[in-house]
Amino acid sequence: MKLIFKKEENNEITVKIQQGTVAIDFTYSEMIKQLLQNNSVEDTEFKNMTEEEEESLKKMLNEVSEIFDDEEPEEGEEEK
Repeated sequence: MKLIFKKEENNEITVKIQQGTVAIDFTYSEMIKQLLQNNSVEDTEFKNMTEEEEESLKKMLNEVSEIFDDEEPEEGEEEK
């Protein structure tokens, strides 16, 4: 999954999820769906953001990914 974060002129941060070659508007359900299929954020783009904002978002993405690592079924346990 590739996420694209962009800081707009009004300081609002928008997020898009790239599916193949197409970037779609971010939704939590799409992000969760993709993380359940493949728990990795392959690439992240940051546009017009400070280094501090980038680091904060990277930390958040790592924490979200760790949650999905914890949710993987144990050996012999069936996926829901």
